[in-house]
Amino acid sequence: MNPRIFPFLLSVIIPLVCLSEQKHILALPRLEQLSSGQVMQVIQDSEGFLWYATEGGGLCRDDGRKVTVFRSSADHPKLLGSNDVACVAEASGRYIIIGTFHGAYVLDKHDYSIRHLTEVDDKRVDDIIVSRDGHWWLTANKKIFEYSAAGNLLHTYPGGDKYIFRLHEDKKGRIWCAEWEGGLLRFSGGRLMPAPWPVGAVPTSISDDSEDSDILLVGTFGRGVVKYHPDSGMAELTEPRDSFCMSRVTRDLQGRQLVADGRGNCYVIVEEDQQPWSGGHGITRFAADSIRAARHLSERPTAIAERPNTGRCGADSELWFSTGRDIRRVIGGSEEVILSDTKDVSAMTFSGDGTLWLATIFGTLMSYADGQLTDNRYASNEYGDPVVALETDSLGRLLIVSDGYVRIFDPAHNTLRQQNIEDSGVYRIELQETRPGERWSQPEEEIVVRMPRWVWWMLGTLSAVLIVLLVIVLFLQRQRKRFLAAMKALSPDVLPQESTTGCGQSQKEDEESGSHTSAALLLLMGGQGETPWLREAIEAVEQHIDDDSYNVEQLASDMCMSRMTLYRKIQSATGQKPTQFVRTIRLRRAAALLSQGRMTVTEVSYATGFSSVSYFSRCFRTMFGVPPMLFGKNTTADDLLPSDMPNADSEAV
Repeated sequence: MNPRIFPFLLSVIIPLVCLSEQKHILALPRLEQLSSGQVMQVIQDSEGFLWYATEGGGLCRDDGRKVTVFRSSADHPKLLGSNDVACVAEASGRYIIIGTFHGAYVLDKHDYSIRHLTEVDDKRVDDIIVSRDGHWWLTANKKIFEYSAAGNLLHTYPGGDKYIFRLHEDKKGRIWCAEWEGGLLRFSGGRLMPAPWPVGAVPTSISDDSEDSDILLVGTFGRGVVKYHPDSGMAELTEPRDSFCMSRVTRDLQGRQLVADGRGNCYVIVEEDQQPWSGGHGITRFAADSIRAARHLSERPTAIAERPNTGRCGADSELWFSTGRDIRRVIGGSEEVILSDTKDVSAMTFSGDGTLWLATIFGTLMSYADGQLTDNRYASNEYGDPVVALETDSLGRLLIVSDGYVRIFDPAHNTLRQQNIEDSGVYRIELQETRPGERWSQPEEEIVVRMPRWVWWMLGTLSAVLIVLLVIVLFLQRQRKRFLAAMKALSPDVLPQESTTGCGQSQKEDEESGSHTSAALLLLMGGQGETPWLREAIEAVEQHIDDDSYNVEQLASDMCMSRMTLYRKIQSATGQKPTQFVRTIRLRRAAALLSQGRMTVTEVSYATGFSSVSYFSRCFRTMFGVPPMLFGKNTTADDLLPSDMPNADSEAV
């Protein structure tokens, strides 16, 4: 068996991970979209993007919206020497160094070109680090290669007869190496020198001690984690739970540890329990916060588009993003406002001719070129459905994705085609052309199907079942209308008002609000007496109205009830599930905020606990029958009677 495979087996069989009670493991997003489940390493670059080195799937990049794959294929057979990527590192904020099972490669993020490091030949690259002086260090074929920050080979160091499979630079700038079936090596005077290693175990990893800069933590095979003193060569065996060590661990921009254990499990380790690193579809609040911190943006983005400046050598890429109110451009660390009054943009992309295309949560499509912003009424959505994704294909056509259908717009010929998705649900659309332009240019085929007689009998049976279900739905609808009437009575009085009078006036308003709440609860229960627990449930939800992580489990805990008891009582009293009960309260508060006219739709969605603006828009339109942008202009919550109000409990399609 090839000894170079042992480090991987070690990380699988004996992972040196011992977490204290204060550490928590959070899953990384979009792992299911990777081209391979075997992840060898994960890093976060200076722009906030995640890069995954996978075995068999090439190099994958997650930019917060989608996953892009760099690998050899039938069309590009020489892109990489092998789609088995063992390690990856970032250099100078511009280059991604890729170590494969057959050679090393460099990806330039300015134009996404990939070149081969011919000096490494076609040998397996076991590890890559970038030192503080910007030099690249690679280990392959029992050798160590040192490159300059510009990617020029400086030195090649022979490692002897043993494989060097781990590299590390300590806090004092010294380069250390771990030998398989050997000990430790250290660079001294431009040469690799053996370092004292009194522990009779194979070292598997090297990392710095977070508490003492003079100590290295060395993971071993069978002896746990060793505290190694580089100056004296002494080693102390420690309990595994006293430290954290893994064969290949990196840190993200917030200092959290990113781990790939070689079995397809990727996660981030944090010191205390907190919200997920990112997740959901589109740009969620957490992904947007990560991009904002990585690119030093002034505000959280609601949509982003990147345009590389390939025309100038060494030029920085341009990042265009929307704040929900305007469009801004970041280049060379400088941020400027380009379009000062462009609200609620949900998706952005650049076409091949440099035109910026923008779409909003209300289905509006716009183009920006030569300093002119133009509304494209022909390709805009007349129904006001939010656009969740915007891409351009190889023929320059625009792919406009909404929940339930995809539109293909050709600006050159001003043609528009729509492909509907019949099944209900919320979709994540992944578009891929087999050949340029062939996917969408194929003609539609008409298929005539004659149904046999047994199908008609089955349809008759299903019709009878649907009639029974309809009777049940009508019964539940009466309870829902009663609940909606109570919620209408509660809004907007539940909103906190600014007090401009004395304490006596505030006390009077509180008494009137309390009596109003009691009246609404009587209406909710059909006049059969007050229900204090229901009033407490409504108040608990409104106290956490802007917390998008507040869920039914937390509501049940605040009510001192089990989840099943809360479900049964709310279903009996309102005809709604607890999740629908919470969402209805959030939507009523959103209607009151919109009627005041002081906040944008994006601000209202975050203020009422919706992390996705497009999801908020769908729920709001389902309940009130109008998009949130038009609410308050043409109608308000007080204009809707409970009998006329749409079903607030139906799920968004």
